[in-house]
Amino acid sequence: MIGDKLRAERERQNLTIQDIAKGTSIRALYIEAIEKGEYGQLPGTVYAKGFIRNYANFLKIDADAVVRQFMEENHPEEVAAAEEVKQQLAEAEEANKAEVKAKLATGSEYRDQVSTPSNRQNTLLIALIVLLVGGGIYYLFAMDDSNAPKTATKTVTQQTAKAPAAKSQPAKEQPKEQPAVKKVDGVELVAKFTDKCWTQVVADGKTVYEGTIEPGKTETWKGKEKVVITAGNAGAVEMKVNGQDMGKAGDIGQVVEKTFTPDKAGQAPQADKKDSKK
Repeated sequence: MIGDKLRAERERQNLTIQDIAKGTSIRALYIEAIEKGEYGQLPGTVYAKGFIRNYANFLKIDADAVVRQFMEENHPEEVAAAEEVKQQLAEAEEANKAEVKAKLATGSEYRDQVSTPSNRQNTLLIALIVLLVGGGIYYLFAMDDSNAPKTATKTVTQQTAKAPAAKSQPAKEQPKEQPAVKKVDGVELVAKFTDKCWTQVVADGKTVYEGTIEPGKTETWKGKEKVVITAGNAGAVEMKVNGQDMGKAGDIGQVVEKTFTPDKAGQAPQADKKDSKK
């Protein structure tokens, strides 16, 4: 069982559960549940995968292999479906490559036939452009700019000189403009991380990021219709949506999910908090 494997490696490195909790920002309660195989105590499969990956990375073992073993042990039907889709994509890619090669082979003879006339046309076009540009330059240099009208400029200068000096008026204070929501085609989420945080981001139904982000990092994700961010340590995430400061995602140690859509990009949406601070 994957929990036994993680616990054995932890003990081999002389680490306690509290050491893992401190290093990964995962609650000790969840770490104990993973080691015992009690996955029902975790917020869900997505969180379980993220916590297990974070745990394995901290122990410096192959995280992808560990997550794959977890899915094979607990969700074999999803693994089988993913493998089937992968096989279908591979077959489609091979068929596409074969089709492209066939089209290239068919089109090679045509390219050989039209290459000579095409080159001749390009040469004539370049010669025509050179003639037009050369004629334009000659025309510009041949112009006598001494005939340019100067009367209007002189009149304006004289009127300006005779105009009485305007009395200085105290400048009126302009009202301060309120920061506007950044105009973005869809949703742009900028997240700044002040501590380690396991994070998953889904844009328009597609997972675009899943993993642990180190402190000091700033990441940007975009979506046309919707961006959903799930943070395993919400107090470590400061967010801006379409340029609007949204503050922190939650409190330290909280598992929080937030959803942003274009019509509510400048508002602070209600967070779907999956967990409360320990």
